[in-house]
Amino acid sequence: MDALLALLTINLLGMLTPGPDMLLVLRYSAQSKQLARRCVAGILLGFTTHILLALAGISLLVTQVPWLFQVVRFGGAGYLCFIGLKILQHRKLTPAQQEAVQHSQQALRSGLSCNLLNPKVLVFAVSIFSQFITADTSATSKLLMSSALLVQCAVVWLLLIEILGAQRIQSRLFNNMPKVNTLSGSMLLGMGTLLGLHS
Repeated sequence: MDALLALLTINLLGMLTPGPDMLLVLRYSAQSKQLARRCVAGILLGFTTHILLALAGISLLVTQVPWLFQVVRFGGAGYLCFIGLKILQHRKLTPAQQEAVQHSQQALRSGLSCNLLNPKVLVFAVSIFSQFITADTSATSKLLMSSALLVQCAVVWLLLIEILGAQRIQSRLFNNMPKVNTLSGSMLLGMGTLLGLHS
């Protein structure tokens, strides 16, 4: 139980650190709760994949093979730059125009790709499981820890959407859509650039 509590605490601190996933959720929340929830569904699907890869030992292999990790790193950096530029390209569209170019499947794909191609999430998953899961850990314990992580992620993301979706906050985000897009797009572009340049 102590190990599970420590695991959830570390994961929560990681989630509360602003990153690409949070910026995407913020951006979609400015449009609608439905799009934000779809984005979160994609993020959770990506995180589930990372957990499964970590449990299978594939993520550890990726981090230990330099050229393979570089492929993941540059792929993630390129994708962050791509979505950052795309958001900046649409930053001056009105909310109605943006709604016309956005749809639920696109929000889901954005969340999935952003999480799945983020090498920091991969390293995070490997480091978490290397600390809390050993060769002696039972399948039941692995399932419990993995499920607890996913439930925690879902609850935190959905709470964030509800907070951002409060009428007063939603109205401000909606009315300041160009600023939200400029901020999120610029930060995603910056994160992608730094990730690509970081050795």
